[in-house]
Amino acid sequence: MLCRILHSGAGSRFLTFFFIFTRKPIPLPSLNFRIEMANHKATKKDMRQAAKRRERNKYYGKTTRNAIRDLRALKDGAEAKKELPDVASMIDKLAKRGVIHKNKAANLKSKLAKRVNALVAAR
Repeated sequence: MLCRILHSGAGSRFLTFFFIFTRKPIPLPSLNFRIEMANHKATKKDMRQAAKRRERNKYYGKTTRNAIRDLRALKDGAEAKKELPDVASMIDKLAKRGVIHKNKAANLKSKLAKRVNALVAAR
């Protein structure tokens, strides 16, 4: 499979890949970060590691946001009380990894606990 790399515009850091024979663009979702030219072996390795960490952090962040959304959607106090420790643990792990700030983690957990306690009290 042959392809040609073309710059999207003057001074653009984003690249467009085309098949040579069909002249159709190829979608490349893995190239959603800025491309830089590393000159040293250690710098290239650091860029690879940073890309892996970025993808992993995006996954953990999105998974946690989905869990928070699902917890907020619950209407049953007992079920929400059962789910709260798992979601709080996920939030703590994000703060530990540095994906979110520790104060944001504390604020999220506090708001969720208030909501769950209100649901339990309303029973």
